[in-house]
Amino acid sequence: MWNYERVGSDRRPVWWHTVLLVLSALVACLASASYSPPVWGMQHGSSGGMGVLAMFASLGLPFLLCWRHRWPFIITLVAAGVSVVIPIGNGLPLICLATLIGRRRGPAVWWTTVCVGLTSIWVVLADARAEPRGASFLKIVFGPQPSDQAQFAQLGVTEIFAVLVLGMGMAVGTGLLVRSRREAVTATGVAQAAQATTGQLGDELARREERERIAREVHDAMGHRLSLLSLYAGALEANSGDDPKVSESAHLVRQSAGEAMNDLRSLLNLLREPVGTDQPAVPLSDLAKVVQESFGAGQQLSSSIFIQDADSASAPLSRAVYRIVQELLTNARKHAPHEQVLLTVEGNPASGVVIDARNRYVEGGGPSGSSRGLKGIEERTHLLGGTMRYGLDGDQFRVHVTLPWRIS
Repeated sequence: MWNYERVGSDRRPVWWHTVLLVLSALVACLASASYSPPVWGMQHGSSGGMGVLAMFASLGLPFLLCWRHRWPFIITLVAAGVSVVIPIGNGLPLICLATLIGRRRGPAVWWTTVCVGLTSIWVVLADARAEPRGASFLKIVFGPQPSDQAQFAQLGVTEIFAVLVLGMGMAVGTGLLVRSRREAVTATGVAQAAQATTGQLGDELARREERERIAREVHDAMGHRLSLLSLYAGALEANSGDDPKVSESAHLVRQSAGEAMNDLRSLLNLLREPVGTDQPAVPLSDLAKVVQESFGAGQQLSSSIFIQDADSASAPLSRAVYRIVQELLTNARKHAPHEQVLLTVEGNPASGVVIDARNRYVEGGGPSGSSRGLKGIEERTHLLGGTMRYGLDGDQFRVHVTLPWRIS
């Protein structure tokens, strides 16, 4: 019976809407109270207690509309009940009813409408029966003009019925109009949100399809070439005879081709993953093992890795350290292939992680030859909130990276 639903949000209405409603209710209440039996009696020497109460109620009750967005049922029922006891007319209850219908829907709204309808019938009939003419607001408005306010007058049933129907009709119609507008605004917001979600899903699907296409093309083109390279290197190693240099070079080529195939498979798996997913991070406690067995394989490498409380490092930090170390070693292998690399990784929760890599500078293979790889490391470091320095240090080419321990 008293179930209801909210229509739109319960935010505080625009201030000038509230001002217009309060002023309208003030005018309606003061007009009804001014032409009521208590005020008429007070003007002609009778006790004025009820008249004074009616005037104060007319001045104060309309301000209840300032809280119509929070307690529309309570305000409407209070206004309707007071109008039966104190002659303030039915203007305020009808305005409250209109705001209630505009903000709520359900059985409770229509039961409240019935209550307001019944109190309006009582108020209108009481005003229509009041005598003399100056004690009835309806007789002042609808009575014969001009006429003495002290005269007695009668209102027809048609006039009384018209006042009731017009008042209730305007209240209900205005409320339904406001409700439809609020529902339209809500529906528009829902439609816009759905459209934005649909567009986002469409963009993600398009990116996924593009990643799949790139993965297929890379697999078809590079996979076949790397397989042939590994095959030819194996054949060359098998037929190298007694030349150890040729055998060693062929072995290194075949091993590098195999590593390239593994890297290619990892990249293709990454491309085929849904957009926005992160690769599981290898813990920093395994960094030394991974460097020796994978990153630094086939390379002259001297490493010193010491990280305190490594298992507490976040996944983003672990991924960043692994990727930077891999890129540093790869860069050194490309541009100084026969030089020893000195790698130092130190870190703790208090000071972060420091990565330092150096190798002897090779003419034509220093900063100019490796600028693209170093720029990539520098961009990654800055995005993570760290710092990076690189350049010649005597006859050594050195890269120094510092990363904060906490990376979001």
